[in-house]
Amino acid sequence: MKKKNIIALVLVILVIGGLLVFAGTHKYEDSHLRKDGYRVRIEDGYLVVDDCEYENSISCKKKINVLGEEQTLAFEYLNFKENGYPSAIKATINGKEFYYKDGLEIENNGFQDVTAFLSFGVIDKYIIFTITEGNNGRTTTLYAMDVDGNIALEEKEIDKDDMVIKDYAEDFMKVENNTIKVLATRMTGDITYKDDNVCKAKSKDVVEAYYLYTYKDGKFTKKQSETITAKEYIEDNNITCGD
Repeated sequence: MKKKNIIALVLVILVIGGLLVFAGTHKYEDSHLRKDGYRVRIEDGYLVVDDCEYENSISCKKKINVLGEEQTLAFEYLNFKENGYPSAIKATINGKEFYYKDGLEIENNGFQDVTAFLSFGVIDKYIIFTITEGNNGRTTTLYAMDVDGNIALEEKEIDKDDMVIKDYAEDFMKVENNTIKVLATRMTGDITYKDDNVCKAKSKDVVEAYYLYTYKDGKFTKKQSETITAKEYIEDNNITCGD
């Protein structure tokens, strides 16, 4: 055997021997995300925050500029159980807690136990946003919060007679200049009004409406800007009513 072939054979043996030694002595660790000592079972999509920088499936951070200074909002699932699912979710601004919910059972309830933080905007010193708890609709609250986590505005029922934010509609809230425009509804789903078919409502009943929150002189004032009657709703949504 030629000398160069012998050298090559020796090198191969050394490499293989080194790999075997490494495989026998190296301590392999599970690369899967762990929290509180448990393997996380939460998948992407269960932490719902508009325009957030996700670190992983259970935490993210969002930067917002308020009066020229950058603020940091952080969102995370915590208190993980042995089955790998969290029992709580927390949100903070600059390290100060402004939202906390426990008793979660995402493993059983799925998105019905998911909290969504949406529709962020800024008016003067306040961060405007909504929090939706679950995906059944009619579970959204409007907030205005300063950079210290103090809540200046918190409304779930926008008007009397069960008028709430229409959170299953596209663009249900917009922030422009010093105004928040919210679409609210008394409907449940697409055709139910006051526990009955909207066809049975009086034609002039207001079933949906837009509301404007205007910020002036350090406070928010609200007024109804546009209304949608049962008759208009039925026509706009092409609902066929019987005799």
